Amino acid sequence: MSSQAVSPRSWISWCSLVVCCSGFSVRPVRALDTAVSVAAELSQLSIDPAQTYRVRELEIARGDIKIYLTEGILAFAKPVAGKTIAAVFTTSHTDAGDAEILVLPPTRSERAALASFTKAPNLDEHLQSAVFFFTDETAQELRRQLEDPPVHPAPEDEKELADTAARVLRIDSGQIDVKLARALLDNHAAARGFFYGILGGRSLGVFDVIYEPTRFEPISIGRVTALEEGAQSFQVWCSFRPRRSSPPPLSTSSITDYRLDTVIHPDLSLSSQARFQYRASSEDGRTVSLELSSHLHLTSARIDGQPAEVFQHTQDAQQPLRRGAAILLVAGAPLSTNSTHEVEVSFEGSVVRRTASGNYFVDERNSWYPFVTPMLATFDLTFHCPQNLRVVSTGELISDEVANGVRTVHRKTQAAEPLAGFNLGDYEASTLEHGPYRIEVFGNKLEQIVNSPAELPAQAASILDKYTARWLPLNIHSLAISPIEGYFGQGFPGLIYLSSISYLREEDRPAQFRNAQLDSFFSEMLLPHEIAHQWWGCMVSQADYRTAWLFEAMSNYAALEFLEETKGRAALDAVLGRYRKDLLASDQGKTMESAGPVDFGERLLDNNGIRAWHNIIYEKGAWILHMLRLRMGDDAFHTLQTRLLSDFQGKLLSNEDFRKLAAELLPAEQTDKTLSTFFDNWIYSTGIPWMKFRSAGSNVSLKISGVDEGFALDLPLRCNDASGKEQVEWVHAGAGDNSYEMPEGRKACQLPKQTDYLYQLVN
Repeated sequence: MSSQAVSPRSWISWCSLVVCCSGFSVRPVRALDTAVSVAAELSQLSIDPAQTYRVRELEIARGDIKIYLTEGILAFAKPVAGKTIAAVFTTSHTDAGDAEILVLPPTRSERAALASFTKAPNLDEHLQSAVFFFTDETAQELRRQLEDPPVHPAPEDEKELADTAARVLRIDSGQIDVKLARALLDNHAAARGFFYGILGGRSLGVFDVIYEPTRFEPISIGRVTALEEGAQSFQVWCSFRPRRSSPPPLSTSSITDYRLDTVIHPDLSLSSQARFQYRASSEDGRTVSLELSSHLHLTSARIDGQPAEVFQHTQDAQQPLRRGAAILLVAGAPLSTNSTHEVEVSFEGSVVRRTASGNYFVDERNSWYPFVTPMLATFDLTFHCPQNLRVVSTGELISDEVANGVRTVHRKTQAAEPLAGFNLGDYEASTLEHGPYRIEVFGNKLEQIVNSPAELPAQAASILDKYTARWLPLNIHSLAISPIEGYFGQGFPGLIYLSSISYLREEDRPAQFRNAQLDSFFSEMLLPHEIAHQWWGCMVSQADYRTAWLFEAMSNYAALEFLEETKGRAALDAVLGRYRKDLLASDQGKTMESAGPVDFGERLLDNNGIRAWHNIIYEKGAWILHMLRLRMGDDAFHTLQTRLLSDFQGKLLSNEDFRKLAAELLPAEQTDKTLSTFFDNWIYSTGIPWMKFRSAGSNVSLKISGVDEGFALDLPLRCNDASGKEQVEWVHAGAGDNSYEMPEGRKACQLPKQTDYLYQLVN
């Protein structure tokens, strides 16, 4: 989800001031009146004249969200499945109508993120209108407040609201329709229900607030933004856990033993049947919640052999989604808690296309089958395609046979994996058995591959040897490398997408991909990076979206270390120098690095574009690991990597897991022994310090600028002792002026080299 989004992919547009559930695609295989009636009632959602009130001084508090309905008209929606799930508020037709929302994000990075969109680190906005959806105790809480002091119904106001409110409650709501349906059919406790508000601000316009206590980060604030071709995306302003909140709940729902049988038709559409074991939690009730590319749709579902209903939001097939859209399966009876159930779904659609060059491109590489996040499952994959094509996928090759014009390929993983991928093409293939690994390289027949597939297996073998010796052997035997058009790569368990440009000799590449930096990227960096993902992202995987940077940074820095070993330290320093330049480049008056900290993950991509995301996640991430490596020493740093891989193999790794283990291996003489300062300022915040340094005898002064006032770091100064030998003295420095008296005998102190530390020098 790939890393998955912190909030739903698309939300209600306020253009018409309204949530419509007519976007449901409901295909009952067996008559389930309750499930069908939920869809029907949602499609007719409207306000209730008998529950329309003129109100004053009402309050809604969810975590760190405080909403005050000072004066206005509040109308509850008519019940759905016997439950009140929505309300509309407006200040219209009231003399002193007003409402207000207050949110104070608890962390420096989230306050900075909010300020970048709203010009203020805290949210304090007066409101003109609001639509609330909820599956928690909001309705009961508001009704209790209406009783003391008593507020009398005002059904006459319903006439003013009726038409507008009906539209408000029926506009296409993206994924919330599936979310509402699930909440009406599952078995969640009211305290664990969600609250979702669409607010009409007086100065900010329309924005959304979400509170979901079962999520990793219950609070999200942002707004819908328009993309190309009418598509929409949710722009996250801030996202966080509330103060004084308990740790995120651990879901007991999980998927194991995944089997997929997929037919790729001559027109490149696919139809597939998926079977997997689903372990139900106590809150599932009758529901199984999954995600799937919006370019695919489910045609049928069965749970434990019995037909199940499919709830899938109907979205524009052209909508460019990187992640899956929500789907819901509804069983005829509640699922047994903490028991394993056999789930079978059939789906079809198109995720593969033919490119202008005649090759094939898989668009939905991460969401081409139903999944949950996170997931660790064994995969048994069977593909059927026209015999002139070849399919390569995650898993060890079991068979590859052709009969009656159809090629059937069967692959199976040996261990549980977080995801599975496939590629398709008219391929030439080359295979190398190398120690514990079987390396397969596939190349497009339609292209003149000057760098023949016979050379790529040897390159891959060399990289595998180095990584295996440095860390530990992979838990897979086969590694398949296949081409993809473009200037990127991607790693799946046992499968690598490698840019087709990397297949060509440097002199044969298109002119736009020719310069020293790109030559180094395509020839020396990309393949080592993607192979490193077989450890970082496959052997261990991320616990949440905030840890995604670590797996890209580990892979990128592994490629840099490989470059250092093959080309020397100067080659590594040159790349890090380019990274520093990229991060400090101006972007609309701000540095590229200031777009957000590395732990924002895909939020950087959604809010700032691919360049900022790439520079911060890959390039700043590599700098962070470089500074940590030099701080720990090579042996301790590589021990850290090996321990992470061995301790978290087949598990989910978080930033805090990373910090704790790194702190254990930190040399005893260093300051910041828990690495809290290091993580707070390099991983959880933004800022590249500008340093002005003076050393006179034993007195040292250091001025730090270009960062916010909360920035702090522990810095290794290089000083000479009485014999002239260089010694390292660690000092703690914050933004502004710092001065130090060095120990007796220390003199001629200097800052760490700019090749060792991420800063800018001020003369």
